[in-house]
Amino acid sequence: MTNTLGEAELVDFIKNKAVKKLDIVQVDGGYQIVVNLTWKKGDFILVTTRKTPREWASLDRLARHIREKYKGDLPPINLLLKVENRES
Repeated sequence: MTNTLGEAELVDFIKNKAVKKLDIVQVDGGYQIVVNLTWKKGDFILVTTRKTPREWASLDRLARHIREKYKGDLPPINLLLKVENRES
């Protein structure tokens, strides 16, 4: 099972500087946030209240969400794009 965390937890962890890094990961449906904490091993996927991965359709919307929701001193943010295999 994948580690998950909710929006309120992430806000609290960022506020308390408990987030080592924040990854924006491109998936088939858009973009997800994956978090690495300072005090716990492994990666944590941000989920909705219904425990499904939170996804954004565009990077613009996700960037706006991060700026508005996670105010303060943000950890390093990485963007991981999905690479499509192209046959020549």
